[in-house]
Amino acid sequence: MNLWARRMGQLLLAALFLMGCEDENSLLGFRNPNKKFNVDYLDIPLTSGVLLIDSTRTDNLASGINRLLAGKYQDPDLGEVRATFFTQLRPGIIDTIPPESIYDSIIVEFQLDNYAYGAQGITDETISVHEITEDSISYTLPAIPYYYTSSLGYGQSMGQGTISVNYDSLKKQASLVRPDTAFSFRFKLNEETDFSTRLFDLLKNNPDNALKDPKKFRYAIKGLAVVAENPSNSILGFTGSAQSRTRLTLHYHTASDTLTRVFYMDIGSFSNITTDRIGELAGVQKYELIEPASELRYLQNGSPVITRIDLANFYTAMESIPNTLINAAEFVIESTDNPSYLGPPPNIYLRTIKEDNQFYNQKKVIDRDFMAGYWVMRDEDYYLSRSDITTGGQSVPVTLNYSDGMYVGNATLFMQDLYSKRNTDTKLQYLALYSVNIGKTVNRAVFNSDQIKLRIYYTIPSSQ
Repeated sequence: MNLWARRMGQLLLAALFLMGCEDENSLLGFRNPNKKFNVDYLDIPLTSGVLLIDSTRTDNLASGINRLLAGKYQDPDLGEVRATFFTQLRPGIIDTIPPESIYDSIIVEFQLDNYAYGAQGITDETISVHEITEDSISYTLPAIPYYYTSSLGYGQSMGQGTISVNYDSLKKQASLVRPDTAFSFRFKLNEETDFSTRLFDLLKNNPDNALKDPKKFRYAIKGLAVVAENPSNSILGFTGSAQSRTRLTLHYHTASDTLTRVFYMDIGSFSNITTDRIGELAGVQKYELIEPASELRYLQNGSPVITRIDLANFYTAMESIPNTLINAAEFVIESTDNPSYLGPPPNIYLRTIKEDNQFYNQKKVIDRDFMAGYWVMRDEDYYLSRSDITTGGQSVPVTLNYSDGMYVGNATLFMQDLYSKRNTDTKLQYLALYSVNIGKTVNRAVFNSDQIKLRIYYTIPSSQ
């Protein structure tokens, strides 16, 4: 047999093998009328309610992005949102300066991190700096957590600065992996304040070793409060990382030199965020589940609002289809209703929650035992539904991503796990739509209750 004949024979055998492996076709090319399985999908509407929560950290020691917020904007559905941040100082160098040094001035600089919410176009924005008077920010590890409701007393303004903010430019920079421009407020504090006098004395004389002892330093200089003055319907994000330009610089001189000493903004910082509730959420108590008459559902970051979804319809629907195999599962919010200048949270997690509207907490033995064996992962002290994928060998949570006016997130393994436990005493009934970076942004979303669905792709044995 020549080479051409052998190759033709091999191709013919390969073709017959492939046709034989195609379960739904006969060797003559006709579809097999007796399929072994039926494949279909089902959209399951999920009932839901809205509630306000308080367990949201805004400090930069918590997981998430390093951001502080200041400003105010009016939300047409949720009310006026205000943010003020509190930050501690950290000496860059702990050596004292020459005793003959003479004070010149203090310059503060606060760098924006390109997050802006609520405004459009170009506006002039002003911030003022105040000294914290009530208590020093916690510095110990593990640090005392600070939440969006946390606040500290502060004194009169020690100085303020104004810049022209181009919100379109900020949004453009925020979309870049490596922004090519950094915007910041930079201004001088008022001359000869009590704050500047005490800080300069620490540098020169180091009383009670306060400059070199972190605990004593933080009690002597309790930190700064940064307040937006008459903001133009906007909330801005500021970065406090050591790599940024956010810092306080004390200028002084001697007979021979003009010198500076830099103090950085410590990571032990946090934002206070409040909302004057209006409309359907006015007067609602925290952890009180409501079903608004408008049938709208809400998500709000900052002073947070979440939506709780009930999985009862999922269990009922799947029980009506015997011998089901779940091939894929997606959570879908089919459309949102947001003004163009109020962008929704880009990503949403699914956090497990109980009937009393408290999150399952790994510090509680009863909660830890209940969640044992579920396809979940921890988010600080709480549990998130776990994704099908990993990143760098690490588990990642199920994430509903926003695109083209809707949210979609794959949760196949998580829903297969729930389905397998449907007849147990630990059947999980509720999940919370919980925004990513919920304490570091003020994004919000509004959508109709009938838009929340669970899409199940499933297989069942054919009856034929």
